[in-house]
Amino acid sequence: MKRQAFGMIFAIIIMVVVATLGILGVKLSSSTLNTTTNQHIAIQLDLYMESTIELAILYIQRNGFKYAEGKYNMQVRPNTMAPIIRSINYGANNEYKFTYKMTPLVNVDDPSSNDIDAVKQTKVNTMVLDVSGYVVNPITNQTFRVTKRQVVKP
Repeated sequence: MKRQAFGMIFAIIIMVVVATLGILGVKLSSSTLNTTTNQHIAIQLDLYMESTIELAILYIQRNGFKYAEGKYNMQVRPNTMAPIIRSINYGANNEYKFTYKMTPLVNVDDPSSNDIDAVKQTKVNTMVLDVSGYVVNPITNQTFRVTKRQVVKP
C-alpha cells in the first residue's frame, strides 16, 4: 500500500515538472518570435528609408523645385520655396508608410548673392530632406517609427 502511494506522488511530481517545462518552452518560443519580428521590422524600416531618400533625390533630379509633376507637361509651382511633401507605401499590403518633405535651401528664383554662378550651382542641388515612416507590428500591435533629416545634394 505504501509503495502505491509513493508511486502516485512520484507520478504527480513528474507531471508538474513536465508541465512547468512545457510552459517555459512556450514562453521562450513566443519571446523569440517577438524578438525576431522586431529585428525584421527594424531592418525593413531602414531599407525602406534609404529607398525613400533615393526616390526623393530622383524626384528632384527629374523635376527640380521650380516645376510640379504634371501628367503630360511640367507646370511652374506658384511658390518655388515651399516644401514638396510626398507619401509612399511599401510592403505586400502597403503596411510600411513613409512621408518625405523636401525643402530647398536657396531661393531658386531670386538669387541674393553677388556671385550668380555659385548660386546657380547650389540652387537646385541643395535641399533639406525630412523622412519619417512607421509600421505596426502584426503580432503585438506595437508601432515602430523612424525619422531622418539630412542635407542632400542630388
